[in-house]
Amino acid sequence: MKKGIMISLILVVVLILASAIYAHGPWGGYGMGRSATTGGYGTGTTATDLEAVKKFQKETLPLRDELITKRIELQNEYAKATPDKNRISTLRKEIADIELKIQEKADAAGLSTWGSGMMGHGMMGRGMTGDCPMGW
Repeated sequence: MKKGIMISLILVVVLILASAIYAHGPWGGYGMGRSATTGGYGTGTTATDLEAVKKFQKETLPLRDELITKRIELQNEYAKATPDKNRISTLRKEIADIELKIQEKADAAGLSTWGSGMMGHGMMGRGMTGDCPMGW
């Protein structure tokens, strides 16, 4: 019972965080040095095509759902008294593969800056190379 409540609580927190990240998006608002016309941090990049973003979001929804699921599975594996290193390795590879697929779709949609920004690569790319159990 206690484990079920903990997993539910973790799932709710992850979903709330994912919703906030998704709502803000990597292209973000216009604060923190962003320009309403360029969409970048004074880099001279062009504005993002809204239709391309909407299409990208629809196309990658299953991948992003799978990514969140795999990250929760990874977190749960790390939380075990004796984590299975093989399972962790498999999950980390699966997460990296999903992130790569999402990045490829972003590149194809002309959204090559997807997942980058002030906090590095965020949920995309290079996320699983550190010591953090969640790879953030």
